Amino acid sequence: MDTFMLCPLQSGYGFTPGQNLIEQPLRGGMPRQRLAFIGSVHQVTASVMCASRAEREYFWAFWRKKQRSPENWLWALQTDAYDLEEHECRFAVNSQPSEQLRNGRIVQYSFQVWVKPLHRSADIDDVIIDYWNSGMNPQAKLLLEKLANESVPGTMRGLWQN
Repeated sequence: MDTFMLCPLQSGYGFTPGQNLIEQPLRGGMPRQRLAFIGSVHQVTASVMCASRAEREYFWAFWRKKQRSPENWLWALQTDAYDLEEHECRFAVNSQPSEQLRNGRIVQYSFQVWVKPLHRSADIDDVIIDYWNSGMNPQAKLLLEKLANESVPGTMRGLWQN
């Protein structure tokens, strides 16, 4: 995973989470569901903008390389968290890059990639849900923790101990 992809555009970006459940429809009532997988891959629809000849050549060389030898690469994407995070990605076979916009020398290509999900702790999910259900904003707690632990740890430590 020594290569990188051009930055994804926000316009046209789409994220579909992997499905970890198998569902069986019933004649009446709710369908039966059960856990089938852990870590089913996500799918992302993304676009990149190539504003120069060099960027277009790089994009197509990158795509051709991944066609000859399908392998994962790291790409900073926004999936099931607010922030951009590095994910292992691979081009989806049934989604060849398509040209979406050509404006002079600027070209936009869109395509889909498979994305390996990042581990999300069930404990953290429970904390977030509990905070929201109690009427508190979980971001406030996370910001305070970041402030206390990273920004000014010496200063805040004294305040939290009182």
